[in-house]
Amino acid sequence: MKFYKMITARTLSILIVSGLLVTSCKKDSLTVPKTNAITPAEGAGNTVLTLTGSGLANIRSIVFDLGNVAAGVNPTLNTDNALIFRVPAGANVGDQHIVLTNAAGYQFSVPFTVLAVPSITSAFPQEWEAGSNVTINGNYLEAVDAVSLEGTSLTATVVSAEATKLVITMPAADVKTAKLIIHNNAGSTTTSFALTNMDKTFKFFTEDFASGIQNWSWCAASGSTNYAVAGTHSLQAVYGADGWQGLSFHYDFDIVFNNYQALSFWAKGGTQDNDVDVKPDGVSSGTAVAKTITIPAGVWTHFTIPVSGNFDGVTGTRLNFQIHGPTGITETIYFDDIYMTQ
Repeated sequence: MKFYKMITARTLSILIVSGLLVTSCKKDSLTVPKTNAITPAEGAGNTVLTLTGSGLANIRSIVFDLGNVAAGVNPTLNTDNALIFRVPAGANVGDQHIVLTNAAGYQFSVPFTVLAVPSITSAFPQEWEAGSNVTINGNYLEAVDAVSLEGTSLTATVVSAEATKLVITMPAADVKTAKLIIHNNAGSTTTSFALTNMDKTFKFFTEDFASGIQNWSWCAASGSTNYAVAGTHSLQAVYGADGWQGLSFHYDFDIVFNNYQALSFWAKGGTQDNDVDVKPDGVSSGTAVAKTITIPAGVWTHFTIPVSGNFDGVTGTRLNFQIHGPTGITETIYFDDIYMTQ
């Protein structure tokens, strides 16, 4: 009888202790996490976030619910009161919730806004003068609050900002070219291309014939407001049928072509594709050889002709754009922003 009572007491003791352990484990596993704050409350991909609160040590899954994009979980960075993780690089932009799941399967969420740095695809035009406008194309541009010129302390003025289009007014600058740094609430992006400062070039035509440049064309050539790349004017050249006529610029002094890197210009084609010879004239030294280009019909096209390999060693007072034909028809071609870069 004593033996029976001893076994019973021992068994009861074990059962009681086991029950306490089971109850304790169950209570811990079902502890409801509590959150105080997530900082920052918005950010772009790869931004480091800190979630504070309690019961955060056993988080096993973090998902940004706009598109269900998972974030990495590093247990070594978890404590009961703080959880550190990054916004996924592929997180979708916009207001959403971050959904967290702990080891017991309990889920909770916190609101968050994913931002995006500007994405830049192009600029038009890629030349500027002090006070001229440039349109930047891309994405996430609506929150742009500043545009600076790389390598300078200069800034452009934001005229308008939409999701995919940004219009800025460019400042006066001493630099020949500059990339743009586009800033928004998520950070900044630097353009992969540089814009050319027209105030530091040798100009033949922008809004009008440049200082010292005369119109020596043997086609009908005049300023026009019909079309323009930048500003309000372009140069209209009317080439008569079968005339092999030329648009020609004459300068008061010699143009030493080797002092420049390239000739750049825009051209808007006529009713058909036309071949045009670009060639120095009034040559006092060197040998002028024509560079033939094809101007596509009906669209603005930007051309850059390097001096090297085309106009090496040439000094002259004129630059011509002579058309081939045009066979049987009169063609009107518009030119704009004709200049040489140093």
